Amino acid sequence: MILIKSPNKFLNKVVKPFDFASMDAKQLSGEMCQLMMAKNGLGLAANQVGVDAQIFVMRPVEHVEVTKPFAVINPVILEVSDEITAGKEGCLSHVGLILNIKRPNKLLVQFLDIDAKECILELSGIDARCFLHEYDHLQGIEFTERTSKLKLTMAKKKQIKLLQGLING
Repeated sequence: MILIKSPNKFLNKVVKPFDFASMDAKQLSGEMCQLMMAKNGLGLAANQVGVDAQIFVMRPVEHVEVTKPFAVINPVILEVSDEITAGKEGCLSHVGLILNIKRPNKLLVQFLDIDAKECILELSGIDARCFLHEYDHLQGIEFTERTSKLKLTMAKKKQIKLLQGLING
């Protein structure tokens, strides 16, 4: 499984609903989780690995009951809180790019798990942020589209300095 880096048109693709009859949810989510963990990410969407299906994996940070990485298939956002918070976000497809993105603090979401069982989950904080980030990927929206051009330009300059520092050692 290969991680797609920006720029790549597949990252801007609205992916199709996941089809359990033609895809193996357990195998795909397992491979995606392995890649996400290897890259030290909190989430990874199908678009980022070239798969045309509504599936992403995420590793919860703040959730009390759900503590292991899990797959989210054909997600639906049922409710979002009115309270919005700006927070730092990165993306495995945009190495070294950190943006301050405004997102709702809490969500109520519905999705299918790898066994096609319906799940309803309440998420808050970084977990809600991660869910929304990965959900955006499935809609063909990159987090770079959720900030101003000026802030994106400034963040890209920091990204270049960071990457040059890593290369030059």
